[in-house]
Amino acid sequence: MIRKLTGLASLGALLLLLSLSLAPSSASATALRVCQSDPARYAYRMALVRQILHKTQLPGEPALDLQAFADGPDPSQERCLALLRERKVHLVYMPPTAERLAEFDAIPFDLHQGMLGYRLLLINRHDQALFAKVRSLDDLRQLKGGFGSQWSDYRLFELNRLPVMGAGNAETLLAMLEAGRFHYFHRGLHEAWAELEQHADKRRLMVDPHLALVYPNPVYLMFHKDDTELRRRFEQGLKRMRSDGSFEALFRATFADTIARAQLKKRRLIYLKSSPSDSATGPLPRPFWLN
Repeated sequence: MIRKLTGLASLGALLLLLSLSLAPSSASATALRVCQSDPARYAYRMALVRQILHKTQLPGEPALDLQAFADGPDPSQERCLALLRERKVHLVYMPPTAERLAEFDAIPFDLHQGMLGYRLLLINRHDQALFAKVRSLDDLRQLKGGFGSQWSDYRLFELNRLPVMGAGNAETLLAMLEAGRFHYFHRGLHEAWAELEQHADKRRLMVDPHLALVYPNPVYLMFHKDDTELRRRFEQGLKRMRSDGSFEALFRATFADTIARAQLKKRRLIYLKSSPSDSATGPLPRPFWLN
């Protein structure tokens, strides 16, 4: 009987070791599983992750390849966080909230250097005259926005007393905007024209040429709290890239044309509060290169 129990214990230990070796956080894995892999939205972040992995790869160590969690459209942000919680993906790159920072391990460094805090407005062409008259936050309150109801900055509409209509994803919002369900859908500089190019059938939509919204909107790398080794590797890789200039080089190569196209210095900037104690008159998010 003792011999049988010993055998079962050994089998249990073997199964435990096997399960650990197959866990997503295993250091011996050859794939880093990511939830957000749409190249139209996340090409820069994925390129950054690849460079970090390359710069921290040890001699003789197998390279880690990025692997999308699933084929097809990316899951929602909340679903991605659930997958990270369950350790079915290794990391996410998202704006921080108090809840996210409490639950996950994050590197407090803005991957976009403040750029995502500048927001351009996608509008319906027949509303151009309405937006040409907008001079202030009070003027903007007379118009209705549309935004992702699960996105972290959705709460800014209520905080700034801006009417809003929520939806689950960008594709739905673009269709609703074209149908006149609301007046504007604000996007990051790198997203605004890309959205229109990706949805060329939405011919009624355009980027408003006069306005930009401004509020702090950083993006952090976030990990499961048990993946401390992976988090340290990314922290070390970011430090190396910032030191050797490769981080700035990647940022410039990716966004220089977009920043120039946005012509922010010629736009009327409308500042939004990001917390109840904020003033809606600035300061700007942390400046990005080429500003």
